[in-house]
Amino acid sequence: MSQGTGSTGSSDAAIGGSEGAERCPFTGEGTLPLHRGPDRGEASAAELPWEQLRSQYGGLVPVEITPGVPGWLLLGYKENLQVLRDQTYFSADPRPWSPSGVPPARSGALNRDGDEHQRLRLPIVDALASVGTPQLVPAVERAAVHLIGLVESAGSADLIGDYAAPLPALILNELFGLPDSYGHLLADLTARLWSGDPARAEPAALAVRSYFEGLVARKRAEPGQDITSLILEHPHGLTDDEAVEALSLLWETGHEPTTHLIGNALLKLLEDPNVWTAYLGGTLTPEDFVDYVMWTDSPIRMLAGRYSTMDIRFAGARIRQGEPLLFGFASAHTDPSVSRGADDAIALAGNRSHLSWGAGAHRCPATAFTRELVRTAIDTVVDRMRGMVMAVESADLRWRASLSVHGLEELPVWFTPTGERDQRGERPEESRPEPVVTRWVRRRKRKPAGQGARYQAPLPRGGQPEDGAAKNGTPAPAAPARTAKPRPRRAAPRGTGARYQAPFAEETHTPDPLEQLLHTWRPRG
Repeated sequence: MSQGTGSTGSSDAAIGGSEGAERCPFTGEGTLPLHRGPDRGEASAAELPWEQLRSQYGGLVPVEITPGVPGWLLLGYKENLQVLRDQTYFSADPRPWSPSGVPPARSGALNRDGDEHQRLRLPIVDALASVGTPQLVPAVERAAVHLIGLVESAGSADLIGDYAAPLPALILNELFGLPDSYGHLLADLTARLWSGDPARAEPAALAVRSYFEGLVARKRAEPGQDITSLILEHPHGLTDDEAVEALSLLWETGHEPTTHLIGNALLKLLEDPNVWTAYLGGTLTPEDFVDYVMWTDSPIRMLAGRYSTMDIRFAGARIRQGEPLLFGFASAHTDPSVSRGADDAIALAGNRSHLSWGAGAHRCPATAFTRELVRTAIDTVVDRMRGMVMAVESADLRWRASLSVHGLEELPVWFTPTGERDQRGERPEESRPEPVVTRWVRRRKRKPAGQGARYQAPLPRGGQPEDGAAKNGTPAPAAPARTAKPRPRRAAPRGTGARYQAPFAEETHTPDPLEQLLHTWRPRG
């Protein structure tokens, strides 16, 4: 098989994968090691010379993903697109090619093919389709306003750590059907997991797994109108383990890319006055603006995801069966064949052919969902943080040291502070004079004194009762005085029978695994 655009001048020997000695950077021929650098063994986050690599190697370059694990990095737009769409020669399932069944690098797709892939994918697709704009937008606005409210009185904030990073966790948690306290838990676990510190990431990874296992267990017992319950009730009948994997994938592939899509978009607005004016003036629609960011600053640079199903020749290289291929979105989006006008947001308006959402059977199922979330998140910040400007120069911003994720460590800004907070962090009510309230008192008429046989006649001045039976005005003889003896009071009998409820034994509440995780986890201080 021979496919792709081919190399511009390299021979098979020059790009023979694992046969040659490690060389390249940049480019001494041989393989390009991706596991060297400061970020947990990954390469530096500094821009790779994509143009130089394409000129030297053509549509793909041989790499060493981890020590001793060779692979291929796709450079050209056509090569990336073809591998994304082709399920005959390229598989997303690592199990036949990896002894452990674990991908050699982080993947962004459901690692299955064919009917099994559709069985696991459709519950996610249908659950996300049930979340319309009337449900999603209020959820995003509530979470966004809450996070902004925590910093609005200070007049300064980190738009990544204070806003873009925790926001997706709060929104997903609400759509999963859990209270906000679990959203803050998930946001904290996510920050620790992707902090780059193994001492923080390892326990956080176990806790994240416990979160999703507890979520599935709770929704099995108490289903509701939420994404989790819809996935569990889907006709495809996912097992608990499959549901945990589906929800984990939805979080993993949605949280970090969404965080840095928001962050990169806000940076574009703050850095470029023309983009800011076009966006706020309506010349650049939110949909076109998101696509512009995807073209120029996609949150995902590189992603693992395919394996060759047979020995083939592709783009001038000989690829062996089972060798992994990595998508190079950053290189594909700067390919001269598709990157005309890449620096002009208006020129790119309406161009949705970027590869950041994927393509083919594994295309991202949350495209419309993410667009609406990002648009609402950006508009809320722009609306509430008036006078927002960057607090540092662009050259002083720190980018994440990763070849896969393209995002900022922090985005410090200043803005006009609004509101005041007391020591508890609550917004005090404005002091207003007490209103004068006129109270109308309704007087009740006194009832007339009761008369008749039911009522006792008043006593005369002498203290003796008048005898109505006395005749001729003869007074009745005085009755001997009696001393009233107190009657012993008997205790009321204890109520029995159907009218009275027998006392219940006091019930003790046993927290479920998810509640235990919330109570035992110590959030970052």
